[in-house]
Amino acid sequence: MRRSTAISILLASILAVTSVTSDAGPGQRQGGANADRTHQVDRDRTFDRDRTMDRDRTMDRDRTMDREHRQDRARVDEPERDRDRDRDRVQVPASMRDHEIYGSELMTATERARYRKELGNAKSQEERKQFQARHEEQMRNRALAQGRDLVPPGQGPIYGGEFMSVQERNQYREQLRMLDSDQAREQFQMQHRERINKRAEALGLEVADVD
Repeated sequence: MRRSTAISILLASILAVTSVTSDAGPGQRQGGANADRTHQVDRDRTFDRDRTMDRDRTMDRDRTMDREHRQDRARVDEPERDRDRDRDRVQVPASMRDHEIYGSELMTATERARYRKELGNAKSQEERKQFQARHEEQMRNRALAQGRDLVPPGQGPIYGGEFMSVQERNQYREQLRMLDSDQAREQFQMQHRERINKRAEALGLEVADVD
């Protein structure tokens, strides 16, 4: 009798535990599924946010690189335009002022007038460049023959020019005119200043300031 009673109690306990587990299981499983979905949504949002940030950074980097490329291209092209600015004028040659003509200080008024006329008669940009190249060569030969300074348009006094011969000054101006970048010009001028300072020091003199 006692054994039957114990078995009955044991079966009742097992049924009670099974009932509790059965009742609690679906809710717990549902709560776990909801938590998983919430975590997945959070991960998806994080992924989308990171992907958007990466895309924005890539676009910003591309825009920056494109802008820097255009700036570099402009810096490369600008010295070339500066070097040929006296050859590539779009203005009417007849309106050119005397100091805008290469070697004008070595020319007579009649020669300057003829220069403007012939330049204006050029039928193409290439023909204009060829005419000006011939004119520049003529002016350099004239300056050398006369022992006179030839100052290209846009250039000013030379640092330490008083310590240089006419030939040296003309050579310096022409070399400076042919350089293709600001960096090259700055380096060339720095080296020139060092040579002049040494020359002045050897003579016990000071170099005059250049504006």
